Amino acid sequence: MVASTGPRAEAYGRREPQAGARREAGAALLVAATPAEAAVLLAGAGGPGEVTVVCLESGGPQERQAFERAASDSARQGRRVRGEPRVLASRDDAAQAVLAELRTLRPALVITTGPDAPSGGPAADPGAERRRTAAASAALRAADAYQRESGQPLLVDCRDPALTDATGTGLRPRYALPGTWLIRGNDGRLSAYLPTAGAVLRWTESVAGRWSGPERLDAPGLLPGLTVVQGPDGYVRLIGLRRTEGPGGAVTVDVVCATQYQTGRPAGPWHSLGNPHRAEPERGRHVGFPVAAFDDDGTLHVFLRNDEHTVNTRHEKSNGSWSSWQHLRGTRTADELVALRVPDGRVELFARLRDVPGTARWSRTGRDGAWAEDTGPGVHAAADSLAPAPESGALRYRYAGTGELCQWQWNAPGPVALLSSEAMGRVTGATGVDIGGWACTVLVTTDPYGHCLVGFHVDGRPDSGVWWSGTEQWCLVPPAVVRDGRGRLTIAALGADARLAVTRRMPGGQALDLGPWA
Repeated sequence: MVASTGPRAEAYGRREPQAGARREAGAALLVAATPAEAAVLLAGAGGPGEVTVVCLESGGPQERQAFERAASDSARQGRRVRGEPRVLASRDDAAQAVLAELRTLRPALVITTGPDAPSGGPAADPGAERRRTAAASAALRAADAYQRESGQPLLVDCRDPALTDATGTGLRPRYALPGTWLIRGNDGRLSAYLPTAGAVLRWTESVAGRWSGPERLDAPGLLPGLTVVQGPDGYVRLIGLRRTEGPGGAVTVDVVCATQYQTGRPAGPWHSLGNPHRAEPERGRHVGFPVAAFDDDGTLHVFLRNDEHTVNTRHEKSNGSWSSWQHLRGTRTADELVALRVPDGRVELFARLRDVPGTARWSRTGRDGAWAEDTGPGVHAAADSLAPAPESGALRYRYAGTGELCQWQWNAPGPVALLSSEAMGRVTGATGVDIGGWACTVLVTTDPYGHCLVGFHVDGRPDSGVWWSGTEQWCLVPPAVVRDGRGRLTIAALGADARLAVTRRMPGGQALDLGPWA
């Protein structure tokens, strides 16, 4: 099946840059309401290069002192801050002022807050929330406009200071990046999908193994997060949140979904799946980010943290229509959900708890049974570490309190350590890789400095030992790994300049030897 209509695919990288303009590797623009807020955002701005900070307001002396301390801490961690925060020239048209900064700086990354804080989130008063929303909205609109006019890809990282929960406080992503963003299509070619403001960026492998892109899959209002899932039919579903501003400043947030049928072809149109708070749009602004998984019969299940910090779900029926939103009552959850297919072919949901340590699990008895919650699967995950493993029904995470990397297999009494003190990011992997005559699982993640870290163990036997090795490739987003149409192991990363970098396993060897990043 080929989609004949859908979002426009707009090629990047084909326009000549302005004379003398150069994109500095690792350059970032941080957009905040005040210097105090910028100081908090700097805590999550790791990586090489410099960050330029702009604010809507100048703030008072104490705010500027807090910013100076944060800038010093950031410099010690490797991210330099370029001067003091600059106040935007125009608050009446903040998006144009941010766009002017983007034209001058030509960054690879924009850092800001989410325009809609979670309910009960860090905005202590309506005025603070309005200022935060104004800064984030200006950053998103400017990032969208800059990419359209320049042809340069630009990632947007929206973060919110989290409330105290069972794992403490921290600066956490407001919109999730896809854990699996490198996909093998039905024709064996690979595609990479990453979100930005108002679009999805797509890179595509040719038959000859060369890469083109990124192309811009237009999605006006799309917030910079993405869930990517592939069904039994090989088709890829792209799922995210869309933010629409209406008359009088009214804001609507809805879950949207598009389908990629064939590699490199236009994606299908974006369809709205609505919002559990459809009758209360203000509450709907504060939902979490959707996750999804397919049953083995091809039913797609979507899950969403609602304004009450419990979970709603809906699924696509066999005739292509969607069920209504169903409320899964139970324990309050944090903004960290994982949906996965378990060995018997059903989908289960795992969610890190918000108020107590641990992880809740929702499952059904049979395909049409009622959802039931189990708060005792024995998974105690640190914040922002919970991820699905390629083995059916398995989870990977860092153990809360110790940070030790673990794997939990479906219905196991406890986790297995993956023997890495360096793994810091979420871990993804690919199974069935022949290493020395053994079928092995290859793992990829990032080390404390943001470089790609690669490990492997025998399929299904992480307890037999994991062998880890580092690389020199720095990652703007967590790396991805898959076996291509010829069975070759392929690892992809996004470098500090927002360009795709790919390495493949060297042919003919018995070890896990990787070729140069290209």
